[in-house]
Amino acid sequence: MKKFFTVLLAAFVLAVVNPTISNAKVMHDGAEVVKGQTGKMTFKKDIKVYKRNPNGTFDSLVVKRNNFFKTYDIEKYDGKTFYQMGQYRVQATDLVVFKEVPIKIRASFYNDPTYININRDHISDFKRYGNYYHKDDEVSKEAVKISFLNDGQVFSYCSADIEVGESCVEYQGTDIKIAETIKRKEGVRYELTEDTRAQLSPVKGYVVDWDKRMYLKGTVFSSLGTEINGYLYVKNESDSKVSWFPVEILKQAGEK
Repeated sequence: MKKFFTVLLAAFVLAVVNPTISNAKVMHDGAEVVKGQTGKMTFKKDIKVYKRNPNGTFDSLVVKRNNFFKTYDIEKYDGKTFYQMGQYRVQATDLVVFKEVPIKIRASFYNDPTYININRDHISDFKRYGNYYHKDDEVSKEAVKISFLNDGQVFSYCSADIEVGESCVEYQGTDIKIAETIKRKEGVRYELTEDTRAQLSPVKGYVVDWDKRMYLKGTVFSSLGTEINGYLYVKNESDSKVSWFPVEILKQAGEK
């Protein structure tokens, strides 16, 4: 009996010290997939890739033909596609063989995912760069349905109300960035640490011509309780308008 409890205690300690030991790996196309990964990439011949340093200089790296690399963020604009391979950025060409991880698999790594359109070439309002979708539509309060089509590679978002009926938007999986939705305490006051233009989406570079609001350093906002992609959703205390701001440029303010 003593030996049994000793073994049981050892197993318990092992589970506490290394709780991920029993977590099953997520596999796709013969390789392990990790959180944030969008696909994998190989090259048809030896090729030089580059990364930009903070001081404006570039470092290069020669990658060998047929070597496998995980890819993460994707950028799409001016008809071009760029893949982030660690710190290195690679443009899609005939020499690049990219295989995407289906968005259904990518979404499985997130507890509460939000889906963000990162294709800058979409020009319609329904597919504007920066549009974001979540299973709980807190803005319009419409009924929402999120699904994955074409073997989990296409993202579909459908909303419906009594007057308009159901409308759906579909994206290729590589047009979508997934971010964790983090719940923050509502009503907490924050102030800007620098002059900043307001954004209506939690994605870098999202601007619209009809909303050119600029807020000065020191402007105070109240948290609306949601953080996505490193941006906090807030309401201005003076004009009651809502915005998304990078968490890194906000600092907590005192009580009124």
